[in-house]
Amino acid sequence: MPSSISSSDERLPSVAWIPVLVSAVLLFLAFVTALEGLLAARGFRPTVQDSESGWFKQRDRANALGSRALILIGASRIQLDLDLDVLRARTGLEPVQLAINGSSFMPVLRDLTSDPTIRGTILIDYYDGTLAGAEEGDAVRYESDYAKRGKRLANGNQLEEWLTVGLHTQLRAYADGASPLDSFRLRVLNRDATPPYLITRPDRSRLADYTQVKMPDFRYARAVRNIGGGMELRRGASNEERRQAIERRIAELKPLDNSAFASQVKVVGELVAAMRKRGTAVIFVRLPESGYVLQEDDKRYPRTSYWDLFAAQIGAPAVNFADIPTLKHFECPDGSHLDYRDRRAFTEALLANLDLGKMQ
Repeated sequence: MPSSISSSDERLPSVAWIPVLVSAVLLFLAFVTALEGLLAARGFRPTVQDSESGWFKQRDRANALGSRALILIGASRIQLDLDLDVLRARTGLEPVQLAINGSSFMPVLRDLTSDPTIRGTILIDYYDGTLAGAEEGDAVRYESDYAKRGKRLANGNQLEEWLTVGLHTQLRAYADGASPLDSFRLRVLNRDATPPYLITRPDRSRLADYTQVKMPDFRYARAVRNIGGGMELRRGASNEERRQAIERRIAELKPLDNSAFASQVKVVGELVAAMRKRGTAVIFVRLPESGYVLQEDDKRYPRTSYWDLFAAQIGAPAVNFADIPTLKHFECPDGSHLDYRDRRAFTEALLANLDLGKMQ
């Protein structure tokens, strides 16, 4: 009589697992392919999350590239306004995007200065408020975490890296960290879903499509945020009421005291001198502003007390968009950033006024 064990074994089904797995993979690929087509028809594009880990990878590149690196630091303007492909083609250098949204360039500049392996050219997104007491933002945390983890990613899983960079960053289904099921449920089945106006590329450059936002609401919101100081627009106010409220607030703005700014200029000058001593070029660029944002900043940071003081004392090339006819005509739809359609032309015009060869 067969034992209970042997009879159990005899009842186990025989399954051909390889065909099952292959079928599952093919089914998933068919789903993702169809999903990509649906998302493309709705106007969605591949985009990645602008994360600390992505910044770490670019920071590693800044070291590895040596004198071939063109290192971009600052905040969102230099992420959105400059075309990295144009920079690469026109300069012969390899762009490295180290800008951090909403942050000062100071923590990154301090770190780069203290790192003797940094030999590339540094292009800095200058903003008066950065040195006038503005918060340093996520840059402090990024730099601290980077120092703790060391200069290289240790024991990285190469397969996972390939999948993340080679697959997820190229597919609409994974945009902004979503899964294919999330994209199907939230972006295909939801008829009200609209493509995001902001796209982040794997190299950390960003594209802003202002046709995807509601104007003038978006422009008014940017103006209010730039003013700060707790200003709010009344809910339900008409466009005319909002316009008048912002313009009244701008008229009330007074120049800010520049004593803290002047002290910071000296600190920046010392960092620049240290970099130039080892043969590293540092270039400052004030990128375009328009409309209310420009009016607000001109009132709070008058040129004679801020930009002129900075440019005279910094000991490095400093370019102001407002001084160059081929740059100052560019309009920022939200007052603070260029639309992605203008990036290439602006980058070309900027480079025409930057002789990188003579600045190194």
